[in-house]
Amino acid sequence: MLDKLDLTKTTDETKYEAALEEYKDRLGVLQRTLREKKIPTMIVIEGWNASGITMAVHEIVHALDPRGYTLYKTDKPTEEERVHPFLWRFWLRIPPRGRITIFARSWYTRVIAEESHKPSWEKSLKGRARQINTFERQLADDGTVIMKFFLHITKAEQKSRLEGREGNPLTACLVTPSIWNLHHHYDDALPVFDDFIQKTDTPYAPWTLVEATDRKYAILKVYATIIKTLEKRCEAAEDGKTRKQKPLEMAKPKKSPVKRHSHPDKVLTKEELQETLSQLQVEMLELHYLLFKRRIPLIIVYEGWDAAGKGGNITRVTRFMNPLGYYVVPVAAPTEHEKELHYLRRFIQYFPIGGDIAIFDRSWYGRVLVERVEKICPEPDWQRAYQEINEMEEEFVYSSRGGIVKFWLEISKEEQLKRFNERASDPKKVYKITEEDWRNREKWDQYNEAVDEMLARTSTEIAPWTVVESDDKWFARVKALRTIIAAAHRLL
Repeated sequence: MLDKLDLTKTTDETKYEAALEEYKDRLGVLQRTLREKKIPTMIVIEGWNASGITMAVHEIVHALDPRGYTLYKTDKPTEEERVHPFLWRFWLRIPPRGRITIFARSWYTRVIAEESHKPSWEKSLKGRARQINTFERQLADDGTVIMKFFLHITKAEQKSRLEGREGNPLTACLVTPSIWNLHHHYDDALPVFDDFIQKTDTPYAPWTLVEATDRKYAILKVYATIIKTLEKRCEAAEDGKTRKQKPLEMAKPKKSPVKRHSHPDKVLTKEELQETLSQLQVEMLELHYLLFKRRIPLIIVYEGWDAAGKGGNITRVTRFMNPLGYYVVPVAAPTEHEKELHYLRRFIQYFPIGGDIAIFDRSWYGRVLVERVEKICPEPDWQRAYQEINEMEEEFVYSSRGGIVKFWLEISKEEQLKRFNERASDPKKVYKITEEDWRNREKWDQYNEAVDEMLARTSTEIAPWTVVESDDKWFARVKALRTIIAAAHRLL
């Protein structure tokens, strides 16, 4: 792709100044329209060192209201970012609806810098390309406009520009030995860049290759592409035809392969279960330290019927664990700010680093449960979520070399009613029962169908569901802890 560009293209000063003023005015209008239509926009500027990335960004932001965009300069990851999965820090920087996010270099720079020197770099880059395509597709499916630019110059042109910077006392500090080293490996890097661009050039996040020998020509091409793309998107929004990816075509499962029972087959006494639980809690303490020592992260997800005992289960699982090595994420309805972002973002931000355990008291599965049943989001959105969730969980395990344990706490409808009544009559527990709990109970059959489909579509080899029979709370606590311990042993 890069070798087909005509790097001799130029533009004259008069044409440049006239076109630039027009483009700035149009982009300013488009920014206001994007805000009104609540369309999130992401602009990625990549390219060779000294290819003009800073100048291109400089001209773009001068046309924008600074209150409506965010600019990120992607450099080496911080220590915190380094211990999280590769795309974690970029998920935290995705644009809310109605705002523009500009990346002066991005995940692409980090991939090339981090992976191209590995012995198995071709395999590594292929894996990263898959991750990036998934990340960008998920954002695009949610309505984000993604534009990616690669500014291309020859090796000779790069050398000339680097020498020019070195000769200027104000810019000499920008030319480091590592930048010269990259220049000397230009010919080796060229096919790597070209291959990676081809692997990540998609209909939902296409690349625009920019001939950047003439800086003015490059800036006008970037501007023209941004304006054309955004005008098309805004027109589609006016017509009510905002682009959405088609949901994954999946045959709706007739019956979940994950069996659900509310009562255990084997009946043990409360005393027997409590004694077993105490032994397991000691074992969990030891495993927790081993996970920490080997920097292995673990996610534990709790879903289940209201009053199924999630809180009590979590309390028993963590009884002997070091509180500095785990945390519980209680999930409630999203805030107004969170509603403006991709729904997965608010969960990804709490993903654990190596050695930590993150316990989610409810989770991203609300998308295919409460948001589905209560019609909080359209059907195409929750239908698409099954695939997105599987991809997210796979990405976490792949990037962090950690694990995910998922529990569905199953109770009978009769047991739920009994617990609801107990809570309502007990002054110490009355806070646990709300009008929403009673309303949800009235939709038991709808939730039951949603749970079946959730288990069928998201119980994967890498992150299987475990159904916990929870009519007996002590049995449920023992089974959950046994399952976590077994998962921890597999990770060690």
